[in-house]
Amino acid sequence: MATVAHSLEQSGSRWIISRRLDLSLVIGSGLAGYLYLLLYAAFHMPASFLWWFWSLAFDGTHIFGTASRTFFDREARTRYRRLLFGSLAFFFSLGPAMVLLGWKGYLALLVAVWAYYHVVRQHYGFMVLYKVKNHDLAPVDNAIDRLFLGVMMVFPPFHRFFMHHPEELGLPFSLARWETPAWIAVAVAGAIFMGRQLVRLIRREPANRPKYLLLASIIPLHWATFALVSWQAATPIVTIVHNLQYHAIIWFHNRNRYKAPDAAGRNGWIPAIVSRDLLAYVAIGLVFSAAYRVPGAHLQTVSNLAFGFFCGFGLTHYYLDSRIWRVRHDPGLREALALA
Repeated sequence: MATVAHSLEQSGSRWIISRRLDLSLVIGSGLAGYLYLLLYAAFHMPASFLWWFWSLAFDGTHIFGTASRTFFDREARTRYRRLLFGSLAFFFSLGPAMVLLGWKGYLALLVAVWAYYHVVRQHYGFMVLYKVKNHDLAPVDNAIDRLFLGVMMVFPPFHRFFMHHPEELGLPFSLARWETPAWIAVAVAGAIFMGRQLVRLIRREPANRPKYLLLASIIPLHWATFALVSWQAATPIVTIVHNLQYHAIIWFHNRNRYKAPDAAGRNGWIPAIVSRDLLAYVAIGLVFSAAYRVPGAHLQTVSNLAFGFFCGFGLTHYYLDSRIWRVRHDPGLREALALA
């Protein structure tokens, strides 16, 4: 890793946070997914243990990361009051309403599909940040990179759950007849991407090495995961990568946004303290995670309405995240991410 890092530094590659943190948490987070896959598939560690450790330590705390710059930020609560509290009311009502209508299965499917889309969109967001940082913004490359990442990330779960194992999601149908067209789409997307990289190489255009490393970290992991395990084990495997990336970008954002001496008075003490002290960020995040994940896990086993209610945490997070990371439309966000 040290040799790779030195080579990248010499090549003039530009990072989102820093070379060390990008290689360890943004790109290197894929190693956590491979470790989880190895523990489950090779060493047969119980999925329940892996799920609980991931859920409390990483997933619940990354939702706290969103809360730290929204609901716990006094300035954000005033500026985005309708967005924050409107989404909170809607999504915490949506789950129970769907349960009462007898649509619990559809609710679970909604959460699962949106959660995966949320993971894919974050990987796309990091890819775009690397493209911006490394001046890799030619329209043809933007289109090809988007196509390649989308096809390569969507195909593995689609192939498993909609073609070969629909029963794992409780689906009453199979799309196996689409397998050949799907493989053709994968081959075409891969050929277009590799062909474009060959053209860039021949023309001696600068190589966006951080982007290539990110794609090499996440795409094989998703293919291996959905080839080997079902959704129960796949969820923590692919999501722990997303969680580590999210914690890295939240920490970077908060450190830059709340560094002013008057941050506690303007934004509140939680954003101020968790942006200055990593241990405080970890400790408060763990308390936040345990406060709703532990009772939620118990209540969902005895009440369908509780299942619907606790789905609100994830749904609210997915929606807010799609709104609060719009770099193009938010000068303050560009400044906090050192893109101004």
